[in-house]
Amino acid sequence: MAELARRVRDGSGSDVVRRLIARPIRIDFTRPSAPAPDFEAEALEDEAEPEAADLARLRAEMLVMKAVLQAERQESAALRAQVHDIAAADEALTPESRAVRDRWAALVDTLLHAPR
Repeated sequence: MAELARRVRDGSGSDVVRRLIARPIRIDFTRPSAPAPDFEAEALEDEAEPEAADLARLRAEMLVMKAVLQAERQESAALRAQVHDIAAADEALTPESRAVRDRWAALVDTLLHAPR
C-alpha cells in the first residue's frame, strides 16, 4: 500500500499506456464490436483510395488509445480516492490501535519475506 501511495504521489504509475503505445493495434473492420463512427463507414465504401482507408484506420486506433487513456485516468482516480480514504481512516486511529496495526504489519512482513 505504501508503494502504491508513493507511486501515486510521485506520478509514476503503471506502464500500461507505454505498453499499449509500443504494441501495434489491429482493428478488424469486418466484425466491429461497437457501432462504428460515420467516418469509418465512408472510408470503407471508398476503398479505391488507400489514403482514406489509412486515415480511417489511424482514426480508429486513435479512438482506441483515447479510450484506454480515459480508462487509465479513471482507474488512477479511483486508486487515489482509496489511498485518500485509507489515509483519512489512519488519522482517526488511536495511538494504541496504530501500535497494534504496526505490530501486525511487521509480523506479516517477516512472514512474507522469511526464507523458505
